[in-house]
Amino acid sequence: MTATAIRFADDEREWIQAFADFTGQTFSEVVRESVLERIEEAADSEALAEDDGKRYSMDEVMRMAMMSE
Repeated sequence: MTATAIRFADDEREWIQAFADFTGQTFSEVVRESVLERIEEAADSEALAEDDGKRYSMDEVMRMAMMSE
């Protein structure tokens, strides 16, 4: 694992630490999870924007999977 320095204003750091204490997490866990969630949400939004609306039933998916083997 790599260590990375991130600068926070004192009040921001206190606010994050208070949340970490409340949830029983470390400061690093809160920051790491928050950043990764934001990235995942952005990826999901991008995927939704590219969604053409076409949906397949489970039977269709199974049939396509069998045909590709």
